[in-house]
Amino acid sequence: MHEIIKLDKGNYSGEVQNLKEYAGFITSKTTYANNYNSEFHYHENPHLSFILRGGNCEYKKSQKSLKSSGDVLFYHSGELHKTIPTNKQTKNLNLEIDTHFLKENDMSETGLKNVVDNSFNSRLFMLKVHSELQLNDAITEKAIQVVLLDFLNNDKLVNYQLVKWIDELRDILNDEWNINHSLSELSVRLGVHPVTISKHFSKYFGCSYGDYVRKLRIDRSLTLIKNTNLSLTEIALLCGFADQSHFIRVFKTFTGLNPKYFQKL
Repeated sequence: MHEIIKLDKGNYSGEVQNLKEYAGFITSKTTYANNYNSEFHYHENPHLSFILRGGNCEYKKSQKSLKSSGDVLFYHSGELHKTIPTNKQTKNLNLEIDTHFLKENDMSETGLKNVVDNSFNSRLFMLKVHSELQLNDAITEKAIQVVLLDFLNNDKLVNYQLVKWIDELRDILNDEWNINHSLSELSVRLGVHPVTISKHFSKYFGCSYGDYVRKLRIDRSLTLIKNTNLSLTEIALLCGFADQSHFIRVFKTFTGLNPKYFQKL
């Protein structure tokens, strides 16, 4: 039986590149073309891994699952696992968070996992981190800290499941994400006055109605950009944008990147 390996902060099963250590968190990329550790291991700190390219087979206890480009994975500190890349081009962006940073900001690992598992913002958040790392200037550390805290605060939103019409509204928007709904139409379907919807929306969703819909559409576009041969114009129209320029503008707003740049990551 192989010895279980503990990976100290900043270390991963793949080849670590572009490691940057900041106050409270560490960023890096891992590649798997040359060397990787295929044994079970655990990490000193909790971390997120965003698969930029390729994919891997993930093993946790008796569970095995296939992860692919665009997935955001969360690992608790001390959580036993192993990952086997599905191809040599696999590349991950990692964000490792110090447990003291979480405590100082009134957060827990469980809360962080809830945000990753239950928020479609996870991919947009990691792309914002990537964008800031590309800028690599005097305010990069503070900028990443701000977007990280904003992301973590999603765990403190009022639970939409406690309000029936909010739960129904979320399902409508998520299932019909490329349809332009009017407040009056939603009001009829939900049996709630339009003013009530607009007044309480941000309390439950963490942003305005318009930004929520735009984020949904950009999130859906990520898979189309990476995994299809569709042009940006075709993707823009499929995702409910007026044209390619509108799509590019909104994409850059929520990720900090140009969609063509993201396609090549």
